Amino acid sequence: MIDHLHIINFMCFKELEIPTLKRVNLIGGKNNSGKTTLLDAIRILKSNGNSAVVNHILNSRKIFKNGSDESYFHLSNYEKNKWPIRINKYCIKTLEVEGIYISRNYKTGKKSAFARLDPNIFINPPQEKLVYVSFNSNFETLSSLWEEVALTKYEDDVYEILQETIQPDLLRLNVGREVVNIRLKNVEKPIPLSTLGDGVNRILLVALGLVNAKNSILLIDELELGLHYSALEKLWEMIFKYAQKWNIQVYATTHSQDVLNTFHYVSDNEKYINDAQYIRLQINRQGENEAILFDGERLRKTLELQLEIR
Repeated sequence: MIDHLHIINFMCFKELEIPTLKRVNLIGGKNNSGKTTLLDAIRILKSNGNSAVVNHILNSRKIFKNGSDESYFHLSNYEKNKWPIRINKYCIKTLEVEGIYISRNYKTGKKSAFARLDPNIFINPPQEKLVYVSFNSNFETLSSLWEEVALTKYEDDVYEILQETIQPDLLRLNVGREVVNIRLKNVEKPIPLSTLGDGVNRILLVALGLVNAKNSILLIDELELGLHYSALEKLWEMIFKYAQKWNIQVYATTHSQDVLNTFHYVSDNEKYINDAQYIRLQINRQGENEAILFDGERLRKTLELQLEIR
């Protein structure tokens, strides 16, 4: 697991330090506080600065130009050539030779430690050492996650999660062209999964994300999309249980007070309280980025006082 984050000059962050991270981290804050940017930093960190991942991040923000180093200037949200950018041990900078380079360990200070970012590489989605469920994840994302588990022993894990959270009568499911069909006990023909209610595809995406993220990291941007309040508690139960069971570190962003309330309700259980942390991103009065950390005990006291902490 990642135990801390120290980010310098990356996109909206002039400098951000998060000294401790837990197994399940919920990230909140106002619009443009950097919630998605934090997930992007983790993607770069865990990919060892892979060009395909960096390029995919820029393309998702519609600022990637195939074949052009100019795209990389958008990695810094300040002066055009204000380098380096640092994410823990990784450093992105310009060298004497024209181009943008990333180092796996900036402390070495050796040019040989730097590898050139390649703007000609674009893969959608790129191979990553973690699982990323974006706020605009579509059927293609769901299908690709399903392909990793279909007809393997992990398929049963997906059924177990769905049976516990949304449909105890589920027997099997099949991901076809633009539709997920399921078989239920005592129902003769398959039915579309969407008939179970709004947000069910989001729950399936998270379930598939957990199964694919065993012994790794799961990133979920805007967890609450399409979900009713009543589904959030079961969803958090699922996330905490399987994050422990399968050694997964989870980072989820939210705009929702309901997500925060249900996060606290589930994490306040003695089984999970030491695994949970809420991180509020904000700009302080000095105009600096900062992260306010709430462990389980501090979160409980704050919510009891009915303070606004989104």
